[in-house]
Amino acid sequence: MKGLPQQPAFDARVRALLQPGEELLLLTETDLDRSGRFGRRWLAVTPSRLMTFADGSAGAAPSNGAPEVELPLKDITAVTTSHMVGQMALEAEVDGRRIELLRCSNSLVSKMGRIAKSLNDACKDGKALAFELDAAEERRCSKCGRLLPEAGSFCPACLKKRQVLARLLVYMKPHWHRALLVTVCTIAGALLALTPPMLMRRLVDDVIIARTGGPPLLLKLVLGLAGIQAGGMLLQIVQGRAAAWLSARLMHDVRYDFFQSVQGLSLRRYDKTQTGALMSRLTHDTSMLNFMFTFLAGAIVPNLLQLVGICAIMFAWNWRLALLVLVPSPVVVVVIVTFYRRMRRLYHRLWQRQARMGSRANDSISGIRVVKAFTQEPAEITQFHTLSGDLCAATGHAESMRATTFPIVSFVTGLGSLLVWYFGGLGVIGGSTLFPEPITFGTLTGFFMYLGMFMGPLHTLSFFWDFINRAMTAAQRLFEITDADQEVRDDPNALPMPSPSGAIRLEGVHFGYLKDRPVLKGIDLDVAPGEMIGLVGRSGVGKTTLTNLICRFYDVDDGAILLDGVDIRKIKLCDLRRQIGIVPQESFLFNASIAENIAYGKPGATREEIIDAAIHANAHDFIMRLPDGYDTRGGERGARLSGGEKQRIAIARAILRDPRILILDEATSSVDTETEELIQAALGNLVRNRTTFAIAHRLSTLKRANRLVVIEDGKVAELGTHEELMEKKGVFHNLVQLQSRLSAITAVDG
Repeated sequence: MKGLPQQPAFDARVRALLQPGEELLLLTETDLDRSGRFGRRWLAVTPSRLMTFADGSAGAAPSNGAPEVELPLKDITAVTTSHMVGQMALEAEVDGRRIELLRCSNSLVSKMGRIAKSLNDACKDGKALAFELDAAEERRCSKCGRLLPEAGSFCPACLKKRQVLARLLVYMKPHWHRALLVTVCTIAGALLALTPPMLMRRLVDDVIIARTGGPPLLLKLVLGLAGIQAGGMLLQIVQGRAAAWLSARLMHDVRYDFFQSVQGLSLRRYDKTQTGALMSRLTHDTSMLNFMFTFLAGAIVPNLLQLVGICAIMFAWNWRLALLVLVPSPVVVVVIVTFYRRMRRLYHRLWQRQARMGSRANDSISGIRVVKAFTQEPAEITQFHTLSGDLCAATGHAESMRATTFPIVSFVTGLGSLLVWYFGGLGVIGGSTLFPEPITFGTLTGFFMYLGMFMGPLHTLSFFWDFINRAMTAAQRLFEITDADQEVRDDPNALPMPSPSGAIRLEGVHFGYLKDRPVLKGIDLDVAPGEMIGLVGRSGVGKTTLTNLICRFYDVDDGAILLDGVDIRKIKLCDLRRQIGIVPQESFLFNASIAENIAYGKPGATREEIIDAAIHANAHDFIMRLPDGYDTRGGERGARLSGGEKQRIAIARAILRDPRILILDEATSSVDTETEELIQAALGNLVRNRTTFAIAHRLSTLKRANRLVVIEDGKVAELGTHEELMEKKGVFHNLVQLQSRLSAITAVDG
């Protein structure tokens, strides 16, 4: 980072403080100071102690370069993290008290979480110190050294507007024929628009004043003006239609790339991104780009060409009058540049508040049943009113700035016409020393026509910065997603695996949604092909997380998951997920027909296959009672169906997919007891010869599982059959007894 010491130099200074034979195991930096403001601090770790330094504190002589904090590792009982708004603190526990070591922003949470885990393992469990940090975790810009907002994203401080525009223009390359047509029509139209004042000059001087040429010349000039207008109209129609097609196609390509990137985002990114914010980018931001392309082709380029042509002609006619026209231009440029710089900040703020409001509205509308169930309509309305008010204030500020600036620009540019009227008029009547030779009235008339044509493009170009600023802000928001690192992606040397046997092996699997807060802490498990495994444990112990890792919705932090002896990270994602069928705890149905929802996992399935799957899921009878049978639309998120009906359709969808590996996450949680028995019978046929992982809170439903895995505190606490675990009278036995007592209480209350 510019103006700050770099790590190699700092490394040497810290090493100067070490004792003879002491090894420096880790030297890393954070981006916040002790008060939580942006700044640089350092953490140094040796086999015997850890030290922290403020930026530059190690640069002094060893005698007075003592670290801010210095702790012997043997005195530290634990190293933990404390999460705050927008930041995290790394803390050491010594003699029962917590000592803050460092703070970092959210961009470094992953890295500092790994460091905390390594230190804690060493101090608490006596493990050898080992720091395995990925250099990419710091995500720094190669130019300025600043931390990037996301892995794989661009640096907002280094990305220039012209780079964004150039990147957008790349989308035009496949459509260069249509772009060439637009360009030719634009240039021809701009040149054609410059000719009427020339004809008017001759009409006034030769026909009206000098009275030469008579009616024939007058007719020729008038017909010439009419022909120019007709030609301009035709060029404008062709250019407008071609530009409209081109702009629509470009926006289609941009939207397609954006949506493709959204589909490729990892679930970890979805966990921290609101749906409304993504929808705002897909709709509002792409619409702004569409408007920018249309405005660029239909107004900016023609006006820019016209402005250059007008200046050339005016200087050729009378350079003194031309200079009078340009006198206000420097003032206009200064006003526009100042306006542009302020508006860039205002539009960033406006876009953020718009996304925030849209996200909240999306959440409220999507969860309308919860809102109504808890009578929170007034609270939702109040919160929306607040967010809408924030957006209103930001919009009002931005538009007020624009409403103030453009009248000033119009006033200043209008001064040029007054100067031309005064000094040009003196030149015509011969009363000005500024013009040694008299100016003809036709020349002055043509000048005023060009002056009107000059002010129009100048005003349009003053709007240009406003539109470009909005469009570039929108483009950056889109590129933040298209450039985002696809955390879960195919390895370059990924292997195809179209038909695995289904043998699953977990080797020391560690995982946490936050790196410093692991959910799974070393899971080891061997699952034979066709075996049914029941995952048991209290809520939040990581049962669903484990199945998410098998599906590779997330990648493990440590350890490995193997399918037929191959690390799933080395298997092509499409092959891996094609072999997995999922019935989630909360079934999601698309706003499509029942048949389309069942066939979602197997496009092209025949109606007979769909019906057969529905029969096996005990869904056929209720489907046939619907108004349009299998062609009935379930509504948004299946709103027209009950929870049990949606669950059975989800089961039918998994049955039709015919997967090698089956994941049942509370697959019967939304059905009554009678229906559950029928579905369990169907699932009994389905799971045969398939590797199955089943999660169920009703432990009695897991009796048919070959083995039960009891997870406690992120580890495998017990493993065995239902009978074996009951005989152990351990964790599983206690869970069953607790559930039995609760069921008895419920039955009495009923």
